[in-house]
Amino acid sequence: MYTLKEFKKTIDPLIQAFLDQKLKSLSFIGNEETKNYLNYLKLFLTEGKRIRAYFAFLMYKAHGGKKDKDILNLLIFIELLHAFLLIHDDIMDKADQRHSIKTAHKFIEEKVKHLKSIDSAYFGISQAILLGDYLFAWTHEILDTNTIFDKKIIKDVKLILSKIMDEVILGQMIDLNTTLYEKVNKEEIIKKIILKTAYYSFVRPMQIGAILSGEKYDEKFLERFGTHLGIAFQTQDDLLDIKFDESKTHKSSFNDIEQRQQTFFTNYIFFNGSLEEKNTLSKYFGKKLSKEDKKSLRKMFEESGAITYGEKIMQENFNDAKKLLEKQKMNQEYKDLFFEVIKLIETRQN
Repeated sequence: MYTLKEFKKTIDPLIQAFLDQKLKSLSFIGNEETKNYLNYLKLFLTEGKRIRAYFAFLMYKAHGGKKDKDILNLLIFIELLHAFLLIHDDIMDKADQRHSIKTAHKFIEEKVKHLKSIDSAYFGISQAILLGDYLFAWTHEILDTNTIFDKKIIKDVKLILSKIMDEVILGQMIDLNTTLYEKVNKEEIIKKIILKTAYYSFVRPMQIGAILSGEKYDEKFLERFGTHLGIAFQTQDDLLDIKFDESKTHKSSFNDIEQRQQTFFTNYIFFNGSLEEKNTLSKYFGKKLSKEDKKSLRKMFEESGAITYGEKIMQENFNDAKKLLEKQKMNQEYKDLFFEVIKLIETRQN
């Protein structure tokens, strides 16, 4: 049975083989520039932890699934979906870097920047949207061309996929809308985390794995377990954005502040901080930050108690998730693997 690291080593070549096949079928159509943009997808998809696909795989195995090779080939669709959403998310977040490489829109923008007659930023965004669209189309292709799993099972998986899209899009709309305001209540932040992270990253992938096994599953457990993990995971992500620079997280730091993203940490300052702390955050909220600005803000978040507050929320949700897992009836082998991956998530720095 695979650990997360072993799972990534196993599924990554399958992802790359799928991309090779797709890019080869398109190569006779495009010119050198478009081939270059499409080949970026291979680089982009070498990165990532494969947490979503792994949670689906573990739940498939925990429910008695036996088709290891077939499930691995099918679960590629989850990683393609994730890459599609990241590319679009990076555009909306105006992010320059992810996984130590340039984001898709920035990669393409750099390729055409020497052409003074065009808007290179707009061009990069346009082509990146299309790259994401390809990934979304291939997500459906993998499910539509499946001949191994029962048609009824695949139909149910596609219904979950539809729910994922409904939830992620709504979560992103809420997320964008909260950037219009400085003070957003905690309930609104929790709502967007549940939609954008908890259900997308944990609840729905586990449901997909359970459905593919063909066995009944405990929906209530998956929802509660996945929601606590999602809140902890997203709070941790927001903490890393503040606490560490690009050299550790391998993506742009303080992006949440620059893009007026509402988190438990900003919420704490705007509702509980001193007048000076509120004014400081307000001054930098939505602005491009220098290294000195980031250093100043980092100190403020630490001294205000915001970091401690967010860490408490994060740890409480990790603990609640582990308690639920401990009580759940499940083969101990798979339960141990879930505990192991939770421990990895708890200690991550990127």
